[in-house]
Amino acid sequence: MGRSGAGKTSMRSLIFANFTASDTRRLGATIDVEHSTVQFMGNLSLNIWDCGGQHKYLDNYLNEQKENIFGNVEVLIFVFDLETNDRDSEYTLYDDCLQSLAQLSRDAKVYCLVHKIDKITDPEQKRNVVDSYESAILQRSGVFQPHVYGTSIWDHTLYKAWSQIVFTLVPNMATIQGNLERFCELTDAAEVVLFERATFLVVCRAMGSGPDPHPDRYMAVSQSIKQYRDACADQGTPFRSTHIRTRSYTLFI
Repeated sequence: MGRSGAGKTSMRSLIFANFTASDTRRLGATIDVEHSTVQFMGNLSLNIWDCGGQHKYLDNYLNEQKENIFGNVEVLIFVFDLETNDRDSEYTLYDDCLQSLAQLSRDAKVYCLVHKIDKITDPEQKRNVVDSYESAILQRSGVFQPHVYGTSIWDHTLYKAWSQIVFTLVPNMATIQGNLERFCELTDAAEVVLFERATFLVVCRAMGSGPDPHPDRYMAVSQSIKQYRDACADQGTPFRSTHIRTRSYTLFI
């Protein structure tokens, strides 16, 4: 959910449809609601409703279609556009959405993405802007406790945020995490990461001893494997596994 042009469809296409960041430039505006179902973690179905942000649609969502849009929601993802000239209007829409969500899906989780954060180059200024959004969002969120992320389709931030969103949707996560940690211990691996096969989002990971020097590297890994998988498909060969051995490490995918 979010105003028109915030980048909702671009991020959905990047994560779930194997688009590149450059590919998203040819996407048009979303008309009303675009429904998509993604098979996730083998037998889970993730139903995504991408809601167009034009005024006529937003009024309809909050009035005539309110029960249909906000009923039985597991996760609401609200996208704030960093380039907007009317932040107050975005906050008003956010307030209206949460009011409807509180009535119809009180147990839903809320994620707020401050999108297009790449427009700010200075890291400290970037943190300050996200912090200011977070402070304002938390003050007006009522019974909900939203998670706030600064995101961009051009770097790891979007991937990191969506991995956290998906993490909350996978059942039996404690069991999966425990098994992964046990596997890491038995194999004496430096690290074991569980990626979701279709999207290559990180589901969970287990580290051996020692610090994690590059905590934001997973998007690069994901994009590389997606490109390699597509190259295999172009040759009519399904991607099954890859082994990479160097003097300093061995990698199994």
